[in-house]
Amino acid sequence: MYSSIATVCLSGSLEEKVDAIAQAGFEGLELFENDLTAFAGTPREAGELIRARGLKLVTLQPFRDFEGLQGRARQRAFDRAEHKFDLMEELGTDLLMACSTVHPDALPGISRAADDFFELGERAAKRQLRVAYEALAWGRHIHDYRDSWEVVRRAAHPHIGLVLDTFHIFSRQTELGTIGRIPGDRIFLVQTADAPRLSMDHLSWSRHYRCFPGQGELQMDKFMAMLEETRYDGPLSHEIFNDVFRMGHSDQTARDGLRSYHLLRSMQADSGIPAPQPIESVAFLEIAVEPNDLAPLRELLSALGMACVGRHHTLNAERWAAGDVNLVLNTESSFTGRVPGRDATAVTAIGLRVGNAYEAFKRADKLGYEIVEPEEVGASHRMSALRNVDGSLSYIIDDSQLSRTWDREFPVERQPVPQGSLVDIDHISVALSYHDYLSLMLQYRAIFQLEVTPSFDVTDPRGLIQSQVLQNGNGRFRLALNASASPDTASNRFVRQYGGSGVHHIALSTTSMRDTSTALHQAKSPVLPIPSNYYRDLAARFDLPAQTHAWMQEHHILFDQDSHGDFHQLYTQPNHKAFFIELVQREGYQGLGAPNAFVRVTAQQRLEADLLASDINGDTDNTRRDTGERPA
Repeated sequence: MYSSIATVCLSGSLEEKVDAIAQAGFEGLELFENDLTAFAGTPREAGELIRARGLKLVTLQPFRDFEGLQGRARQRAFDRAEHKFDLMEELGTDLLMACSTVHPDALPGISRAADDFFELGERAAKRQLRVAYEALAWGRHIHDYRDSWEVVRRAAHPHIGLVLDTFHIFSRQTELGTIGRIPGDRIFLVQTADAPRLSMDHLSWSRHYRCFPGQGELQMDKFMAMLEETRYDGPLSHEIFNDVFRMGHSDQTARDGLRSYHLLRSMQADSGIPAPQPIESVAFLEIAVEPNDLAPLRELLSALGMACVGRHHTLNAERWAAGDVNLVLNTESSFTGRVPGRDATAVTAIGLRVGNAYEAFKRADKLGYEIVEPEEVGASHRMSALRNVDGSLSYIIDDSQLSRTWDREFPVERQPVPQGSLVDIDHISVALSYHDYLSLMLQYRAIFQLEVTPSFDVTDPRGLIQSQVLQNGNGRFRLALNASASPDTASNRFVRQYGGSGVHHIALSTTSMRDTSTALHQAKSPVLPIPSNYYRDLAARFDLPAQTHAWMQEHHILFDQDSHGDFHQLYTQPNHKAFFIELVQREGYQGLGAPNAFVRVTAQQRLEADLLASDINGDTDNTRRDTGERPA
């Protein structure tokens, strides 16, 4: 098989699309006829443009509403086909993709359709051309690949073959077993698309929500296993209709598309690509700290029971630790690992602990991801990293590397004395543009062995935020991805304010929310004020002891419960940093407290408005020492 992508996947002119596809490293492309129609040159010049970039023109598509017609309408369909054949000869491609009819006058019948395609095959053969037939999920009579295969089988013409399109197959929830029994040489084209699982009509779902394999929720591995049985050896081509891709950067889309192709190939036994590595936990987070933020951040970490356990041997950087939480505070002015365009205190790197770092990097390299070596970022350590879509780094390390790094780079000043109840990093939440959301989703799912939750909507006062969580099997790694189409939601305000996508907040797990909240209160560390109406609703929803309810309200703690157990949440104030800290205590609970998200983002917007008003009024102390309302 070889890599291909349809021009409809990308934004821009035909010239821009072809350049992006070629630069990404694809071998072929499908030419969507709208792109040819809008092209200023001749079809011959379009074909020459494609070949000059080293690309094979796989097919011209789509040819619509052909089969099942009568009389003059049938003759007109064949005339249109001849016109397409003329275009193909000028373009220099031998394959036309025809999709099942939606014509209101088309008559049903597989034999009727087979007869039409046999005649079309005869006409195509005279020109040494071929036609590939696809079952549209919303086709008038044929919307199942098994029926389109039966049409091709009965037509029994060497110039008529089958198209398999993963979206049309999965959206109809069609069984896959039949695929393995189709001879590979009768399949002329395989089109791939993933998608989130949505309850909507097939056409709208297809036209707006397709995405690359690895970015959605369809079982692409099962499809690839069946395809392998056919011994198909033609183009494996993405066909994606997606509003985000249409308005995004074509270069980024094309790069993600090729990585997705490699991901699909890695699902086959003979790929030679190492298996995905499970992420065991977050080993550390590195934070680029602006000088004015260092003292308040130290105060907050101290209040949480963390301690500075080592200083870098050459740089202005400190390691703070408690339990399995490790934070590196880097105040070095020449820190080359800073995210370009972001001058706020922000998370710039994540350390991911895996069982075998070498195998993870080998897989990442095979899938086409950028690997950053230490010298490229002026680092004295020996850890390699992946470049994330937001410009930050994901270091991939195993236990031996991590211990050597701490010992060599951050000589231990003293062993931390446990003073609090922090035990681990519970999850990391990232705010992204929609395009970056899909790119980061693909990166983590392609390289690592992770489970993905169904996407869900978080209600923001100014729109909806789409959220999805990637997690490992033992629950020690959770990465929450958030994006929104509305410009003023919390996630998009973050993206706009801090120079692009990035870590929005860090959730630290505690064994005792009572102790943690009390320590923050005693240290006068400001937390996010939660309105009293939330606690009236909490009393109605949960049977909580009165004393527990009063404690939650006094300390601004949010609560949720599922069939597995309880969940407590507490948020610090960001105070002009690009992130804030969430404290959580989970007792079997499986989620991230999604029912409380609306209250949290609303409270944060109210706090932002208050801080802005304080700035306008000339108040230089923007830190709220008063943590909000107290119960009467």
